[in-house]
Amino acid sequence: MSVETVDQENIARDRRATLDKLRAFGREFGPAYAALAVSRKAAGWLPERIDDRMLAIEGRRGVMGPAHRRWTQHSVTTNREVWSGWEWEGGGEEWTASEAWKASLVSDVLEPTMPRGGTILEIGPGAGRWTGALHARAAELILVDITDTTLELCRERLGDPPNVTYVCTDGTGLRDVATASVDAIWAFDAFVHIAPLDVASYLADIRRVLCSGGIAVIHHTGRRDPKGWRSPMSAALFANLARERGLVVERQFDTWAGGRYGVRRQGDVVTQLRHA
Repeated sequence: MSVETVDQENIARDRRATLDKLRAFGREFGPAYAALAVSRKAAGWLPERIDDRMLAIEGRRGVMGPAHRRWTQHSVTTNREVWSGWEWEGGGEEWTASEAWKASLVSDVLEPTMPRGGTILEIGPGAGRWTGALHARAAELILVDITDTTLELCRERLGDPPNVTYVCTDGTGLRDVATASVDAIWAFDAFVHIAPLDVASYLADIRRVLCSGGIAVIHHTGRRDPKGWRSPMSAALFANLARERGLVVERQFDTWAGGRYGVRRQGDVVTQLRHA
C-alpha cells in the first residue's frame, strides 16, 4: 500500500470521526450547536464568541457539554491566588447590596434552612460575612475555604471558639470532612467563582458529607457573565448536576421576602438541595 493511499485512508477516517461527533452534538444539543462546533474549529479568532453561544445552549439544556468542560477560568490555582491576595478590609461587605438586603437574606433564607443545634458547614466563608449568623445556630461549625488567609480572617472575626473547625480545601471538594457528618451546608458568593467541573466535584462531596435528610443551600451563577467575573452555570445545569450525584433539588429561587430582595439582578440563583 502506497503512502498516498494510507494518507487518504487516514483523512477519510478523521472525516468520519468528525461527522460522527457532529451528529452526536446535533442529537444532544440541536443542529445550531453542531454548526457552532464546526465554526469554532475553523474560526481562529472567534472561539470565545462561539463558546458564549455554546455555553448558552448547554445551559438551557442543563447539560455539561464541551464548552463548560473546557472552561479554564476560575481554576483552583487562580482562585487561590485571587482570594489570598484580596484586600479584605471591607470584610466582604463590599458585595452586600444594603443592610436591609443582608438582614433579609439571614432572616428569610439562612435561618429557615440552617437548623439549630447541628453541625453546619460553610463553603467559601471569605472573611466571615455569613459566618457569625451560622455560628449562632450551630453546635459545631466547619469552615472550608481555598486559602488559609480567609480562614485566619474568620478565626479573628469569631474569636477562635472551640466548636469551630477550619479546613483548607484543595478547591474541588470536601475530602477532609467525614462522610455523613454534616447536617447542613451553606455557600453564598463562593460557587459563582468556581469552574463548572469543580462545581460538579463539590456536589458529589456535598452528597457524601451530608447526613440523611441533610440540607444544602448554594448560591451560584444562573447565566453566562460576559465580563467573565462569574463562572458559567445555569439553574438547569446546576440542578441536573446535583440530581446526577444523588441529591434532591427542593427549590431554586432568585428572590425572597416576597420579591423585595434577591440575586436576580446579577443573574444568580440559589438552589436548595436535600440528601434523601
